[in-house]
Amino acid sequence: MFAAGIILFFALGSIIKSVKVIKHGVYTESSVTHASIPSKGGFSNVTVSFNLPDGREVSATASTRQWLHSGNKVKIYYDPSFPEKIDFGDTISYNMRGVVLGGLLFILGLFLFLRFYLKEKANKKLIKSGRRIAADFVSVERNEKYRMGDKNPWRIKCKWTDSYSNKEYFFLSKDYTIDPAPFLAGRSRIDVYLDPANPAKYYMDLAFMPKGNNTIG
Repeated sequence: MFAAGIILFFALGSIIKSVKVIKHGVYTESSVTHASIPSKGGFSNVTVSFNLPDGREVSATASTRQWLHSGNKVKIYYDPSFPEKIDFGDTISYNMRGVVLGGLLFILGLFLFLRFYLKEKANKKLIKSGRRIAADFVSVERNEKYRMGDKNPWRIKCKWTDSYSNKEYFFLSKDYTIDPAPFLAGRSRIDVYLDPANPAKYYMDLAFMPKGNNTIG
């Protein structure tokens, strides 16, 4: 979200700056005095010189997507109250890509954050008011739905039989990027907190697993 915010901030800032100059500026012809080589798919910094209505010559630099060389004539917009502030009028549509990309990344980050927050809140509620059971350890298996290069993440599988309904339930842990087997230490049962009204809502207590960035989701 932080990185997306930076992209969004700079892209939107550039658009606002360009719009102001184009909307309130003066359109005139200028001569290119220096032009850097444009980056691939990006901008080049171009310095131009032009004359104001009072005859004063002004030199200013701005970014453009045009391929320009010294001596070229090019139209620009300049701010009459600060002539050194110019715009070539061709960067807005490109910067809009940054706004869209930054906005989408920010929304995705916000979604994941809220998802994590709500999941943590639900887990705390289950620990506090859910039914605690001792589920039988079944296995450590690979989750075929995800890929990590040429490997799949690991997850712990448990089962529990409801003595009242005689119905069997299976529980799966979150996905781990490390093999949980060495950390089970011979456990045959794992504590699970579940919603008595809906056993599909549960929290598996895996406090024995090492802390850190070793899970997916």
